Amino acid sequence: MRRCLALLILILGLVVPAHAVTVRGRVTNTLGQPLGGARVQLIQLSGGPRNAADTISGSDGSYEILSDASGRFLLLTSPYMYVTLYAPQVGNPFYGGRNDVLQIDIVLNAGDIVPRASSQAGLVETPLKQLSDAPAQVGADELLTQAGVVPELRPVVGASVIQLGQTGTPAMLFVRGAPVGKTLMDGVSGEALGGGFNLATATSAGLAAVASTPAIEVSGGANPLYGVDAGAGVLSFATARASTMHPMLTYTGDAGNLSTERNDLAFSVVHSRADALLEAARFNTDNDLPAARIHEVTEAANLGYYVSGNTSLRLTLRNDVDAAPLPSPFGFYGVAPETKLASQNLYGGFTFETRTAGDWHNQLRYGLVRERAQAFVYKIPATGVPVTITGANGYTATGTATFLPIPTREDAVTNRDEYGWQSDYRWKPSLNVVGTVRYQSERGADLTTATSDRLTRGHLSFAVSLSGEVKERFFYNAAGFFDHASDLGSHGGPRAGLTFVPVRPGWRKFRGTSLHLTVATGVREPSVVETALLGTALTAKSRTVDIGIDQNILSKKLELKASYFHGQYAHETETLALAPLKLSNALGYRAQGLEAEMRYNPAPRWLLVGGYSYLASLVEQSAATAVFNPNLPGVAIGATTALVGARPFERAPNTGFLSAQYSGSKLSASLKATFAGKSDGTTGLVLNPTMLLPNRDLSPGYESVDAAFSYDLNHAVTLFSQFTHLLDDRHVAPIGYLSTPFGVRVGLKIRLGRE
Repeated sequence: MRRCLALLILILGLVVPAHAVTVRGRVTNTLGQPLGGARVQLIQLSGGPRNAADTISGSDGSYEILSDASGRFLLLTSPYMYVTLYAPQVGNPFYGGRNDVLQIDIVLNAGDIVPRASSQAGLVETPLKQLSDAPAQVGADELLTQAGVVPELRPVVGASVIQLGQTGTPAMLFVRGAPVGKTLMDGVSGEALGGGFNLATATSAGLAAVASTPAIEVSGGANPLYGVDAGAGVLSFATARASTMHPMLTYTGDAGNLSTERNDLAFSVVHSRADALLEAARFNTDNDLPAARIHEVTEAANLGYYVSGNTSLRLTLRNDVDAAPLPSPFGFYGVAPETKLASQNLYGGFTFETRTAGDWHNQLRYGLVRERAQAFVYKIPATGVPVTITGANGYTATGTATFLPIPTREDAVTNRDEYGWQSDYRWKPSLNVVGTVRYQSERGADLTTATSDRLTRGHLSFAVSLSGEVKERFFYNAAGFFDHASDLGSHGGPRAGLTFVPVRPGWRKFRGTSLHLTVATGVREPSVVETALLGTALTAKSRTVDIGIDQNILSKKLELKASYFHGQYAHETETLALAPLKLSNALGYRAQGLEAEMRYNPAPRWLLVGGYSYLASLVEQSAATAVFNPNLPGVAIGATTALVGARPFERAPNTGFLSAQYSGSKLSASLKATFAGKSDGTTGLVLNPTMLLPNRDLSPGYESVDAAFSYDLNHAVTLFSQFTHLLDDRHVAPIGYLSTPFGVRVGLKIRLGRE
């Protein structure tokens, strides 16, 4: 009897609990090679971090963990003790119920303890090493001391930010010589109707977080998976998620010169199935020019609820309210008109996401965009004061410039409702299928005292993507889209990408070589004003090619990335005349060049990064005609648009950056320098021909250096400082516009609650 009772107790001890969360998947490296012998720990976060269960991956990399606990977890993975090529990994938090079976694959990298992957390129999370066109990422922790996003986008290889003046004035992102048209806010299309996004309206509120997950991603080249407006690249923002298991209230405040101040209040909590992050911030600065004061107010929210470990609901909201002066080339006039550019932008998304036992993933999303912009002109002089303009090319002009007549008020509106369904299924490593259906209802308007242009447009688009890997050396992706617009008709475009790894990573020097190729086409829809003046007969089109190589030089320490890119852009809009505005869609240009980035980890807490881009751009077709300065006979000048045979304006042939980052247990510091060479431009003073200068190399180059420091006094208080434009270079903006001078902000962050 005793033997039977002992046997029964032993059997009951071995039986899996009736209610158990099951987590299974594969442990691989970034190339998909299985890693056996890795220890996978299931860390329960609910009720305090503890090891709920652990296991060892098999020879094929597979693992399975069972636990009778439920709530929030994360996976902590360590490679086999003799496999020191890969770093341990701390996975992203997730929810698991007692009856849930979760499929979570783990990818160990050489030097990163957090997953380095992206879903921007192919709509499904993929290790960067497998992507033929991996995006550049800006970590949420890199925005902790920043007020806006512009400073962190300048040190991105291949990227260039054109800002018309000082802090708060309109700014646009160019990648590889072309303006980025597609912007995503938590997966929802956030660009204005017709493409384009004002970076100055985006603050760090809601994006910054202690976690090093990407808050911003930037990719060049066309991506048809996002339909129209993604013909020259994609810019995406991701609102941070709550990560603290107990209520946490965080206050961040700082102040500096130029009457600059920032206040930020955030609340986050994770409780069982629900998580919430709420944040509100305000930023003010006077700049240093007359009537140049700006303010930016941001409210952001990220609310999630898990019906089960495989089914979730998530709501994201972001509201940006800004006021700044209209951009004016103070250097050309010597006086500033009394103006204001105000905007109120609301972005929202509601997502239902579910994954079945066969790893079939489906996502339903509703997104909305409500963008409002108002330009007010209160007082504008007839002329400026006598000035002397000196171009970077050595040409000068002296005179008094006349202000262009502009409406006393102009309103621009973009309303968009977006309904989307995404379904993806991974049959095997060699084939992953993604399909999307998206409908967008767009309404736009451009209103002045003299004109009233309105536009209603509907888009129904389909996209399909096939991707996979062969023998852990070849990684492919092929995609295409079809879009039918109510007024533009039907358009489509393909994309194909291939990554080949002839040499896998290893401990020896120069072990780890990846070759990349991506070709794609894209389309941009016309804006409200373009449609009103040009109609819909022609839409802007693009063809892009990217050929690159990633080379590990020193294992886990030194890596080089280099690529050649070529973009062909046709039927782009160009400005032929001002007041009244006259446009043409005959502009065609190419942009090709080389870019390189080197990352060096001399020690575990240090990271050194340098990048350089060479851009050779050329206008091949244009409807613009040359004008002449009477004082410069025989010199053809493009007054508003570059002429055929010249370079497009404000596209510097040489750009680059250098950065050094230190991350200690208490002290963190960064030093980032960006530079650009001379670029073609124009004074645009069409009412004063004697003040027009030759376009070639007219805008000066610049060097800008920023520094940031933070120190944790204890778990509740952090002191930090941010230094901008240390070299006090006023020519980061195009010629005529003055950039912000040297600035400093000093502040503290206070956290109330347990982490």
